[in-house]
Amino acid sequence: MTNLTNIVPNSSRFPRLLIVENNLLSVEPLIRTFEDRNLDFDFDVCTSHDHAVIKLFHAPPRYQLVISRVQMAERHDFLLLEHNQLLQPFVPFVVTAIESEKELAARVLERGAFDLITYPLEHEQTVNTIRLALWQGKLQTMIARKEAALDKYRQHLATYPDDGKTMEVEVAFNRVILAFEKTMSCVERTILRIEESTVCFSDFAKKVEYHARKRALERLWG
Repeated sequence: MTNLTNIVPNSSRFPRLLIVENNLLSVEPLIRTFEDRNLDFDFDVCTSHDHAVIKLFHAPPRYQLVISRVQMAERHDFLLLEHNQLLQPFVPFVVTAIESEKELAARVLERGAFDLITYPLEHEQTVNTIRLALWQGKLQTMIARKEAALDKYRQHLATYPDDGKTMEVEVAFNRVILAFEKTMSCVERTILRIEESTVCFSDFAKKVEYHARKRALERLWG
């Protein structure tokens, strides 16, 4: 069996994954897929549900992807899945399942899991699922950061004094204020365009999530 400790990369340059699996024999083929496809990941492996929940609370920095055995994701009324959604809402949650776990996997997908990996592993499907999930996480994070930046900038603009006429200032300063107000007008139009693009990105991210989940459910019952 693969020595998990020896093959875990230590560099923070790599995407960080949390793998939740109560049977290490099932983790080995997943890690072999990483190695065979030259996928450089930094990952933690948890063999108990409670340990995984604790990892989500205390992991600095946060993970970019959670891959969980379906029983672990469903345990205690989907506690692990819901903790991931609460603590790192832009991090996709992928479940792994075998043929006999179809109904359980469907329930976890319907509760918000992003996608599905089935055992025995199909390497191409597994790699594509992981890459899509990581890409989706980056997109969601980018959208959130853009929205946060816009909110902060709006707050900054709101503090600008609008009673310039009553201010006893020199003419040169008034000219500077006028130029700044014109610039602000341009900035506000730019912000509007950014907001529109953010809405488009958000809609696209929702569509990606919808189709990934739909495809996973179709694989279950197809």
